[in-house]
Amino acid sequence: MTYKAIIFDMGGVCVGSPFEGIMRFEKEHNLPHNYINVIIVKNGENGAFQRLERGELPLNEFYKIFSKELSNPLNKQIYIKYLKLRGETTIPQIPDQISIDGKSLFREMMSESTKIDPIVFTALKKLRSSNKFKLAALTNNFLTPADVGGTIPQELKCLFDEVFESSVIGLRKPDPKIFLYACEKLGIEPKDAIFLDDIGMNLKPAMNLGMRTIKVELGKSEKAIKELEQLTGISLFDNEMTNKTKL
Repeated sequence: MTYKAIIFDMGGVCVGSPFEGIMRFEKEHNLPHNYINVIIVKNGENGAFQRLERGELPLNEFYKIFSKELSNPLNKQIYIKYLKLRGETTIPQIPDQISIDGKSLFREMMSESTKIDPIVFTALKKLRSSNKFKLAALTNNFLTPADVGGTIPQELKCLFDEVFESSVIGLRKPDPKIFLYACEKLGIEPKDAIFLDDIGMNLKPAMNLGMRTIKVELGKSEKAIKELEQLTGISLFDNEMTNKTKL
């Protein structure tokens, strides 16, 4: 199969994952693992986080709504139900009173966005030099001040032919429409693209449209780039890393 475009998610692929910020926040505030993400997902497309990613909420308003959503007493039952559906038999201890400052959490999440993954960065530069593929970024992001974070570092941005941002387009992953929008702008069919993301929920609709997908697991970008290397037929690691891998 000959591909024409490679589309990269940003957070958790090209730069650090906001999930790392969430995990730190949970540990610091004695919250069980994945508690916050479960609540964010459960709030659905009308949740504050999802609305922010579509550019529908100003930041100050988002902080208030986000704090209220995450501090809802009913969230504990939602989390317990999630654990039971997963077949968990041990329910962790959850604080009686949970009050989450959405602003503090959000800034912790965005602190990862300035950390460029060196393995993915090298792969992008090699793909750019090959001149064989259209390169694009497809990210759920926010219209935020520079001091908050979340903007794409310029040294990354210049490697892409197109950058598709949910807050600008008004669509967000996993909506299939955003993938079709990106393909139309790139002048390709979905089957012509490889898409890398760290979230399975985002990969599924892309796969259903015909894209070849690669999941980038947390801390395992090397594995994902090896898979991309096989699909593209291009060496995507620097020589030093290749030698270490052989050893």
